[in-house]
Amino acid sequence: MNRKLSKKFIPTPPIFDTDGMKYTPLGKANAFRHSLENSFQVNPEPYCNSHIKKVNRSISNYFHNLHNTSQPELVSPQEVISLIKKLNPRKATGPDGVSNKALRMLTLNAVTHLTKIFNKCLALHHFPDAWKLAHVLMFPKPNQNHKLPGSYRPISLLSNIGKLFEKGLLKRLNDHCLKNSIIPAEQFGFRSGHSCTHQLLRVTNKIVDGFNAKMYTGGVFLDVRKAFDRMWHKGLIAKFIDFKFPDYLTIIIQKFLSNRKFQVRINQALSSVGNIHAGTPQGSALSPTLYNIFTADFPTNDKILNCLFADDSAILSQGSNTKFVIHSLQLQLYEIEKWCTLWRVAINTEKTKAILFRKGHSKKTLKSLTFFDETLEWNSQVKYLGLYLDSKLTFRQHAKYNSDKFWAKVHLIIPLIGRHSVLSLNNKVLLFKQILRPILSYSAQIWGITAKCHHKKIQILQNKILRIMTNSPWFVRNEVIHKDLNIESIEEFIKKLSRKFFLKIPNHSNYLISSQIEYTHSNGKHKYPYATAKWSLPLKPP
Repeated sequence: MNRKLSKKFIPTPPIFDTDGMKYTPLGKANAFRHSLENSFQVNPEPYCNSHIKKVNRSISNYFHNLHNTSQPELVSPQEVISLIKKLNPRKATGPDGVSNKALRMLTLNAVTHLTKIFNKCLALHHFPDAWKLAHVLMFPKPNQNHKLPGSYRPISLLSNIGKLFEKGLLKRLNDHCLKNSIIPAEQFGFRSGHSCTHQLLRVTNKIVDGFNAKMYTGGVFLDVRKAFDRMWHKGLIAKFIDFKFPDYLTIIIQKFLSNRKFQVRINQALSSVGNIHAGTPQGSALSPTLYNIFTADFPTNDKILNCLFADDSAILSQGSNTKFVIHSLQLQLYEIEKWCTLWRVAINTEKTKAILFRKGHSKKTLKSLTFFDETLEWNSQVKYLGLYLDSKLTFRQHAKYNSDKFWAKVHLIIPLIGRHSVLSLNNKVLLFKQILRPILSYSAQIWGITAKCHHKKIQILQNKILRIMTNSPWFVRNEVIHKDLNIESIEEFIKKLSRKFFLKIPNHSNYLISSQIEYTHSNGKHKYPYATAKWSLPLKPP
């Protein structure tokens, strides 16, 4: 019921194509196909001709001299069964019409035959063309002109059998990456045990440490244009060769990327077939890891803190004066320019933000940074991984953003949780805990250090919605409602979230996360996020 209210079907309006407006489902589908076909191309700029020739030569030499390829690690029926068990039976079907529900009902004999198909693909270094055709659904982006094809986000529906094979390949890719430490520790995106909150903790601890040491912390938050849609295929294969992936994996991934095709589906109408010349399909199990491999050699510097989460990249520099901070950031931006030019990665300079974090006031005019011949102006706040960071780290804007997002969701599901809803109170509480409270508490382990007045504003939002849910008269106290519904106050809930989060930090496999334990002390005027857990050292539950 909640899904139907929250994700209402919005009919696709007429779509503008190169030869005019399209009104029929088939016309709209072909308009989207034309737009996507232009989008699934390698970035025309930046580029370096000499490096493109070097990459082409490297790939040509590799495949020319490839004779005795490495023996593939075959899959077992038990591995296939374990992958099938993890399938979501409600996921949409791909072009072949085979649903996950059907796969989960396969007999042992059928699973054995499926295992033989997968092993034959591994042995022959083959990725079937039938698994490379995608049906693309278009989802409108918020607050944009929905008559333009570029205002939609494409999601690929692939063959579920093909995706099962991809997950087998993914395990082998991850094993090689882990064994050879290919993915840098700074990359937190699409990695087990890593979350947005972990990366935000690194950023916040660095900034607060600067506050306590009376230092400046400068940051540049990069926006990669069409990161997944325009990934350079040959560049990725060249990196597979450089990182010495097993031959069978390199060949299969090369075939996985080549000659991909798609059709856009609007209602029941399918567009004509389009070709994909760059990028990885959004919907493939391999795409996130392939992107991490592609960006594994992102420039590093001892004076710069790299904070990467998939294509959300940030660089931070800290120093006792603004001149040093700006100089360090500028040098790193030059290195990123070179890297982007070599690997044909386009950065949207209009959405790339620079910010200087420092307590107090200064009348100094900051020297502007330059990036790809564009000037980066200094901003008073940035949004990174869903959290608003202002120059003084007050999180005031984030509290306002949370409030607006919360009420927008409330207005959608008010028929279910409102005063006149026929749902039981238990179900209303369930919806509050699963749908509404996560909005209020997103990354609360980080912004929990904000001033008490902002905590109070969030608590007021919770009080209001609980009163609506219970239809309580004015004379019933908020504390009584919380107690009767067995719901903690926002402050208590944040404390519980933080304790659970920080308890796992010291034993984390990534040293960049486990080292954040250094910021659990209370020295200095400004509090670190650890303070939200309200623990005393040592780090263990009271």
